[in-house]
Amino acid sequence: MENFMVGMKIYSLDWFWKYNLDYKQASEELKSLNVSYIITMSKHLPMYNSAVDSEIPAEKKALLDDFDDRAFRDALKDAGIQYFGACNFFFDPPTMYRHGNIPVDHTGAKAVETDWYIGGCPTDEAYIAERTAQIVDAMRSLHMDGVFLGFMRYPGFWELWLPGTSEADWPEYCFCPRCLEKFREASGVSVPQGSPAGSWIRENAHAEWANFKTNTIAEIIKDIRARIREINPDAQVVLNTVPFDAAHYSQNGRKIFGQDPALLAQYVDIFEVMGYHQILKQPVSWIAQAGRYFKEATGKKVVCTVQAKPLYLEGMHAGKGRAESITPEEFSMALNEIRQSGLDGVVVFTWSDFLEQKLIEHETVFTDMISNISKGGA
Repeated sequence: MENFMVGMKIYSLDWFWKYNLDYKQASEELKSLNVSYIITMSKHLPMYNSAVDSEIPAEKKALLDDFDDRAFRDALKDAGIQYFGACNFFFDPPTMYRHGNIPVDHTGAKAVETDWYIGGCPTDEAYIAERTAQIVDAMRSLHMDGVFLGFMRYPGFWELWLPGTSEADWPEYCFCPRCLEKFREASGVSVPQGSPAGSWIRENAHAEWANFKTNTIAEIIKDIRARIREINPDAQVVLNTVPFDAAHYSQNGRKIFGQDPALLAQYVDIFEVMGYHQILKQPVSWIAQAGRYFKEATGKKVVCTVQAKPLYLEGMHAGKGRAESITPEEFSMALNEIRQSGLDGVVVFTWSDFLEQKLIEHETVFTDMISNISKGGA
């Protein structure tokens, strides 16, 4: 398959402060893997710790004083590597708390942090305006090839949706007064007085509610795309996509998380499907299956992210039956099935894992696979 895309998620700047690579060395290291694009954090669009540690340790922060996002972007451009700035849109706890952007679930309870995660309400216009302005600033300063919209969805720790999870028992968001009023204005549906809003809507107007949520997400992306294309007419939007294919998850990617692939295809250029099979306790073959679902639903470019190491094994996640390793054979199978399935590319999660393996453990088994996949083999 020609033009098969190989991407790398860079969710930490440890390549700079820990491994001491300069901009040219970093771009050459990525080029040696045949990486054609990166999805990266930056000073313009900082990230907070999630399943990976994105924040620099306090004692090391002085090392980033001289870090120059534009120099890194230019070095990548010279190497022929596209630059997509990552914005974890509805996962920015400090900004969320400052705006009071705490969503309400269908029982009327306010969201609390679960492990590292808490998501924001997608109807908070002041919060959305601030986050959008950050993206526009990054585009103006870095002239990025595009923006990667992470956490662009309704709240929910989807990684906990293991086989056997009941939709009825899953907390759904957001039923705050602002959302309920916007829903009434958009749909004409009013919740009877005295009724618990979330429960009543789920029982009596869930289809209208799902339409409201999907349109809300689509309008935000539509506006961001228009704003960045005022600066770079060729800028692309890459969507961090909840990997809920219909065969395994019914329509819950749409109903619960507000991501309607057919609707979003109007405004999204590339769908990045989070093929985290170990996290979701799915077989390796599921990754390409999920990717094909979104390809058929959108007709747009679809890339699948693959894990380089297992996650969610400790703390609240312990004892859930997730595999404790990802073997080279699994990794190779995932890459080959994605390539052979007619999808447009892969993304590796994350570069930090590869650097640790290569520079600390002195192993190259996974890096060799990535460098070969764009050539048709793994």
